[in-house]
Parts: sequence; C-alpha cells; structure tokens
Amino acid sequence: MQESEDTKQEMKAFEDYLREKGLKITNQRLLVAQKIFSSHNHFTAEGLLDELKDNKDRISKATIYRILAIMVEAGLLEEHDFGKDYKYYEHIIGHQHHDHIICMQCGRIVEFVDNRIEELQNKAATDNGFLITGHSLNIFGNCNRFPDCEFNKKK
Repeated sequence: MQESEDTKQEMKAFEDYLREKGLKITNQRLLVAQKIFSSHNHFTAEGLLDELKDNKDRISKATIYRILAIMVEAGLLEEHDFGKDYKYYEHIIGHQHHDHIICMQCGRIVEFVDNRIEELQNKAATDNGFLITGHSLNIFGNCNRFPDCEFNKKK
C-alpha cells in the first residue's frame, strides 16, 4: 500500500517531535503512528489495540495509551469526549476544522462544517472580548430516522 503524502508528513512530524523531546523512536511507536495516520476515521484506544492484536510485536494497552498521550501533546491528534466512557481520537494534519454530530444510539459520528456556526461563534467571542484559539462543537442526538443507523437495524 502506497503511503500518502499526508501520512508521510504526519510520520515525519511525529518522529521530529520524539527527537525534540528526547524520546526514543521505537518500532512500536512507529507502528502505532502508521496505523493511526493511514486511517481517516475516529478511533478509540481499544479499537486501535484490536487492530494491532495480530502484530508480532505485542503492544500493551498501557503502551497504546502512552503513545496516544504523546501524539495529543505533539498536536498530531485531537482527543474527543463524545459522551461515552472512553475517548475518541482523530489525527489533524491535512484535515480542515470540523464539528461533530454523534448518534447516542449507534455511536455513528458525522463530521460537518457550517460557516454560519463559525461566524456566530466568532461574533460571540468578539462581543464578549475573546479571541478564539480553538473550539470543539459536538451535537448529540439519535439518527434512528436514517436507514443506516445501527439502532434502526436492530428493530
């Protein structure tokens, strides 16, 4: 499988960060980073561990969490709280800002961009004397009106 330019850029940024912080560039760290950067889906630590379980280099849950923490600290991943007992992650480089709608029934996550919302947030910040440095908008609901919702399929 050919590595995309975004993936190469992300891998280089990760390796540069590890060097900058005096951290070892290990096969486990590179394997986890490669797996993360080659996918464009939201993921959990448990899901990532499941995807890597067949790897001959056994990677523990603790190692996964340490690598994820390094990647969040490096600004390569965003950590999201979507109202579950666990965090979701997504990588950032090459992805434009977006917000999320989360189905509370099936867990489906939909990314969206609406410039009207962005303008309203900017106006609210300006009106209240703030300069926005970042934000996260998550909308929670049920998508059981859509035919591809897992909740709807169970009925």
